[in-house]
Amino acid sequence: MRAGAAPPDVPFALVEKQRGSMVLAAVDARAATLGLAPGLRLADARARVPELAALPCAPAQDAAFLDWLAEACDRYTPMVATAPPQGLLLDITGCCHGYASAAALARDAEARLARLGLTARTALAGTPEAALALAEFGVAEAGLLPLAALAAEPATELALRRAGLRSLTDVARQPSPALAARFGAALVERLARLLGQVDSRITPRRHIASVAAEQRFAAPLVHSEAALAAIEALALRCSVTLAERGQGGRRFAAALFRADGHVAHLAVSTAAPVRDPKLLIRLLRERI
Repeated sequence: MRAGAAPPDVPFALVEKQRGSMVLAAVDARAATLGLAPGLRLADARARVPELAALPCAPAQDAAFLDWLAEACDRYTPMVATAPPQGLLLDITGCCHGYASAAALARDAEARLARLGLTARTALAGTPEAALALAEFGVAEAGLLPLAALAAEPATELALRRAGLRSLTDVARQPSPALAARFGAALVERLARLLGQVDSRITPRRHIASVAAEQRFAAPLVHSEAALAAIEALALRCSVTLAERGQGGRRFAAALFRADGHVAHLAVSTAAPVRDPKLLIRLLRERI
C-alpha cells in the first residue's frame, strides 16, 4: 500500500530498526528489480539506489490489513488462516465447485487482489508448509525447493550444503534416521511436511460450525422405528455436508423432543472419522 508514499516510478521500501540501524523490512517490485531485498541496511540500499523512498513499517497496521484480507477470502472457504507477516493460507478442500479447478480459484483470488493494487504469488499444495514455501521461493514442485525452505539453523544449512545437498529432493534421498541423528527430528518432520508425506492442517481464524440437521413433525412419533428412520434421514443429510467438506465425524448426537417437554439425548462416538448413516443407525440402536 503505497498511496501517497512515493510516485509509482520511484522504488519504495518499508524500513524498521534492528540492532540500532535501519534495515529494509519490505520492498516493492521496482526496488527488488534493482537488487534491493529485505534485511539490507537502509544506508547500503541508498548507496545503491539514491532515489529510494523509505517509510517506517507499521506491523500492527500490516497485521490488521492481513486480517482484513483473510476475512475477504471467506468467499472461497471458511478455512482461512493468516501466516504473518504477508501470507494467507486457504484450505479449499471441497470448495472448488464454483470454479473450473483449484487453479481457477487461485487465479480469481489473484485478480481480486490485483484490483486492490496488490501483487500475490499463489501456490497449491497438500500441506500448508508446502504451499507457503512454493509461493515464497517461486518453484513448481516441492522437491525443487532450496534448503532455505527447511528453515533450519544457519549451521545446519551450511552442513547440508557441504554434504553436496542443494534441494529437498537431495535431502529426501538421505535415510531419515541418519538425518534425525545428526540434525534433529524437527528437520525430518519439516521435510516430511514440505513434501506432503504427513498430514498437516491449518488452524482457521473462525471455528467451523458443527454439522446439524433437524426435522419437525405435525404429530408425535409413537414407535421407536419411526424415530430411527427420521434420525437416519437426518444423518444422510449431514453425511452429504460432511462429504462436501471432505470430512467425517467422530461424535454424533441426536436430541428427541417429546410432546410433554422432555428431551431425550442419544450420542455415539467413533475411533475414526465416519459419515456412513447406516453405521450411525447401528450404533444408535444400541443406545435405545
